[in-house]
Amino acid sequence: MDFPLRYNPAWNGLRAVAALLVIADHCRVPGFAGGYFGVDLFFVLSGFLITRLLVEEFEAHGRIDLPAFYWRRLLRLSPPLLFMLAFYLALAPSAWPQLGFWEHARDAAFAAFYLSDYTLVLLHQPLLLLHTWSLAVEEQFYLIWPLVVLMLTRLTWRWRITVLIVLYGLAAMWRIAEHGRVEWNEIYFRLDTRLCGLILGAILALCFLRLGSLSRQSADIAGLFAGVALFVCVTQAYWQIPGGLIWMTALVKISTVVLLIASAVPDSRVSAVLSVRPLVAAGTISYGLYLWHYTVAVYFRETLPWYQTFPIVLAVAFAGATTSWFLIEQPLRRYRRAVGPARPAAVLPPETGIAVKAS
Repeated sequence: MDFPLRYNPAWNGLRAVAALLVIADHCRVPGFAGGYFGVDLFFVLSGFLITRLLVEEFEAHGRIDLPAFYWRRLLRLSPPLLFMLAFYLALAPSAWPQLGFWEHARDAAFAAFYLSDYTLVLLHQPLLLLHTWSLAVEEQFYLIWPLVVLMLTRLTWRWRITVLIVLYGLAAMWRIAEHGRVEWNEIYFRLDTRLCGLILGAILALCFLRLGSLSRQSADIAGLFAGVALFVCVTQAYWQIPGGLIWMTALVKISTVVLLIASAVPDSRVSAVLSVRPLVAAGTISYGLYLWHYTVAVYFRETLPWYQTFPIVLAVAFAGATTSWFLIEQPLRRYRRAVGPARPAAVLPPETGIAVKAS
């Protein structure tokens, strides 16, 4: 498989699919009861992209600048979140007057400091900002993963893959063990039970360095099976389905890996479908869509049918995400490029892997 050093728009399309699945689920659109699996797509993508960025930086410069990495992640993720939380604090006391301002402020603080995954388990808050649990999982992963990658760089490629496979196996066994011991929500929200998808994405990032050629026909067949598997999981799953948090989640993660591989073949149908302009555009602002949709969905879905709730939530989410993109994310993106290190992809030979768009 020829993996050129370029930005792949199909991966933004996959981001858009993940975000729209989650929004449809939260708006209670019929047939999308398993839309929450979109978060698993995000986790695999995050593990994949962040690992590639870290490995490429090390290969290009012989080191990973940890302070710069953390600073870039903070600039990428926190300002749009704080922007959304400011609107939440301005409007939530009127929308939910049964909760006092300080309760709303407490919930916003949980979200702002990326603690929602464990506060939801321990305190059952912040319910109106429940979706921020996944942001907490990713941010906590970003804190520890560069250190893991640094240790892996001391090993040969085969040992790197071996260590990651062992880590994946341990994370999977821990998740299965917890499945029989605690309530479903504890498994669903916690970082330690959500590591599988992130590590699987990291394994793919390293395997991309050694993947052989893949024909368009093979990519199309693999993508078809992955798409069907994802469709079945999204349409047939529901909250607390027996084994759903284990087996269906695993199938979604594997399907995401297959779609990533298939979409890397430029002339494949998977790449063509995921690269259509509306999907790529939505994927570009998918972080904002995810940030802005949930609280609006909670407000409207209790009083309106889904066919009214869904377009309202989409309109508000796209408005908030677009505003955030142009006023906050784009200026900060230019700033990160101006003060950050030289792009490692620019100096890597083609056989070393795929360049990814920093996000």
